[in-house]
Amino acid sequence: MFSARSIYFFFGSLRTAAFFLGIGVLLGGCASGGPLGPHTPPTQPAITLSNLSFNFETVIIGSTATATLHITNTGTAPLTINSISLPSQQFSYSGPSLPRTILPSQSVAYAVSFIPSTAGNQSAALQIISNASTSPASVSLAGVAEQAVATLQVTPSSINFGNLKLQSTGTQNVTLKNTGDISLTINGVTVAGSGFGFSDLSPGYSLSPNQTVTFQVWFRPQASGAASGKLSILSANLASPATVSVSGDGVTSTAPPPIQHTVILSWNPSASSVDGYRVYRSTTSGSGFSPLTSVVSELSFADDTVVSGDTYYYVVTAVDAQGDESPHSNQATAVIPTP
Repeated sequence: MFSARSIYFFFGSLRTAAFFLGIGVLLGGCASGGPLGPHTPPTQPAITLSNLSFNFETVIIGSTATATLHITNTGTAPLTINSISLPSQQFSYSGPSLPRTILPSQSVAYAVSFIPSTAGNQSAALQIISNASTSPASVSLAGVAEQAVATLQVTPSSINFGNLKLQSTGTQNVTLKNTGDISLTINGVTVAGSGFGFSDLSPGYSLSPNQTVTFQVWFRPQASGAASGKLSILSANLASPATVSVSGDGVTSTAPPPIQHTVILSWNPSASSVDGYRVYRSTTSGSGFSPLTSVVSELSFADDTVVSGDTYYYVVTAVDAQGDESPHSNQATAVIPTP
């Protein structure tokens, strides 16, 4: 048989054990707090390119087309560009020296150029080696190379100075236009043909594509008669000279234009009722008259078909409504003077 003190002690022991158990649970929770807390990922670089390809379209051999490539670090750690390779003689790049470190959110720029030396379609790939996980990064390059063409347009291509008095001078303007792809230099101008020459164009003059220059061509006849010649514009850029054909006539005097005479005829109205009048003309007095007009209602007529130095004879008849015609009127004579 247990005493009351012993029972109390027993229950007291249970309470003491429970108390220590609670402490043990609390301490265990604190110990496990470290491995179950927030996780921070490691930092790393990332490369982003402004362009993944460049198409330079058509470029003349000897010319250069350039575009800009921006390389940006979009990561959280420094990005190192170790090298850039471009295995092509038709393309090139330039920019900051390598290796190059780019901090996060920063970028660098490189110029990418197409400098063709061979005609035809050209392509290449620019590769960027870096410490980014996506290395290497690549940029496709393409372009078409065309052979340079030099062309000179001459306006006008021929000139006729017409009639000029001996020792007098006539001038005409000629325009040259560079319609080719490259600059063109005028090395000289030659003139074939007596009496022809040029001015205002000196050897060594350079024309850029689409540029024009105007100079004068002149004709100063030294002898009577027709003259012809040719101006040749020389350039080392042209396969053959550009030419201007020239011509003109030298005369001792300039003849005045011929004088056109006109004979004015007028007559009195018929005393009878008539439908109109008909005019006749002949080059023989009193005979050989031919009608010069149809029936006219006016009382006058102008004959402007006469020739200088000739004599003409005119008569007029009256015509009624039935077409009956009166006898000839009195004859009128017109003597056309000689210039």
